Amino acid sequence: MSLFSQVEDPTDLDQVRSVIAASERPEALVPLGISRMVISDDAAGEVVESLSVLLARAGRSVAGARVVALMDTAVIRKGAVDLKSSVVEQLAQVFQVDRVVLGDGGHLLADDHALDAATAAFQGADGVVSIGSGTISDIAKVASDRAGGLPFVLVQTAASVDGYTDNVSVILRAGAKRTIPSRWPDVVLADTEVIASAPQELNTSGFGELLSLFTAPADWWLASQIGTDTSFHTTPRDLLLTFAGDPGEWGEGIGDGNPEAVKQLTRVLAIRGIGTGIAGSTACLSGMEHLISHMLDMHAAAHHHEIGLHGEQVGVASVVGASAWEYLFVQLRAGRPVTPRTDGDHLQQIVLDVFAECDPSGALGAECWSDFSAKRAAWAGASANVEALIADADALERNLGAMLPNALSLATGLVRAGATVSFDELDAWVTPQVWRWAVKNCLYMRNRVTIVDLLAELGWWTDADVAVVLGMTEAVIRQARP
Repeated sequence: MSLFSQVEDPTDLDQVRSVIAASERPEALVPLGISRMVISDDAAGEVVESLSVLLARAGRSVAGARVVALMDTAVIRKGAVDLKSSVVEQLAQVFQVDRVVLGDGGHLLADDHALDAATAAFQGADGVVSIGSGTISDIAKVASDRAGGLPFVLVQTAASVDGYTDNVSVILRAGAKRTIPSRWPDVVLADTEVIASAPQELNTSGFGELLSLFTAPADWWLASQIGTDTSFHTTPRDLLLTFAGDPGEWGEGIGDGNPEAVKQLTRVLAIRGIGTGIAGSTACLSGMEHLISHMLDMHAAAHHHEIGLHGEQVGVASVVGASAWEYLFVQLRAGRPVTPRTDGDHLQQIVLDVFAECDPSGALGAECWSDFSAKRAAWAGASANVEALIADADALERNLGAMLPNALSLATGLVRAGATVSFDELDAWVTPQVWRWAVKNCLYMRNRVTIVDLLAELGWWTDADVAVVLGMTEAVIRQARP
């Protein structure tokens, strides 16, 4: 039994720290930097008190302090009240407030333009409050870090991603999605009244996002066994699985805005972020399923489509990732011979050709080749490890244990939560051709080993193999639906 079963309330961060300290190799983990986390139906009402404590702790004057309230243009309501205006009004009773709005009414991107604008706005400020969803939070984490680690309160208004409670940010670089170090927010205020009333697709997207904790740990462990990633640690894994419970049971009310289901979703996503942060690597929660989502984002940006909801895409892709793991075991137990790859001399051109679909100039392909070639270099000395890993399918299954993904379980959870399950329920531009492109080529976009790298190395990721895995995925989705 995990030590984290002792923690009754995951927002009791002192107890969470205590259990982390008592777990395996705590010195190998990143210290949890969030000082306070509130998940309640009136969390946004604690913004003044939270920031005042942070400013005093930092030795800054509280009365009259200059505070930047960072937000985008989206209207967010708490009941009949405009939440952003309400938070600003609360702050203005004590502080000098600069309201900074990013975006022009369209989809805000965490690109260099937005990061630079926020960083400039934070200069000379005493503290920062971000109000909104994942993108504005990622921008605020980067910009407040650049501005010297200003006291920072994050007001969370959706449960669509887990990035509110970690110390990294997802940004766009040369058209490619990249995860970069940023910082922990000092305080996270997750207002569940606001979250429960958010558009249904945001919360079901969050449910899709959390499902990667049932797929990505297997990829993370795989990379450690091959020898390309030494960050694998059982504590983040146990933290995540202990608090996740069975999403197929508690997730049933997500699509209807059930307050208790939404509160549990918010808690699990918060723990996901903490798990990523203490691991010092997003690999614990970002495997093949995230690579597929990133591929879709790059395609959307390049072709001027609306970028889809990240968690929605991750949820759909998690079923594919689980099917890919199941396909590996089918092939191993069938005794399929390994066919060593023969494209080693042409990999750079293959990567450039794949991403020419998004950027004919070659800049995106070059960015992805930079990451993928580093992965290939790390893999070069790992052939003996691969041979040992696949020598005994039963031993491999035992070693994975609870980390081994189950595609039917994931698909069933998505169905019960009212979430998107199949790629053809995503945005209309995600055609069968685009979906197959994203799934087949996701291994080329970054320096992260996943199940698809192993399949490709064994010669088991041909067009025919991809078609079989996608067919397996469609079959479990049909089985999961009533």
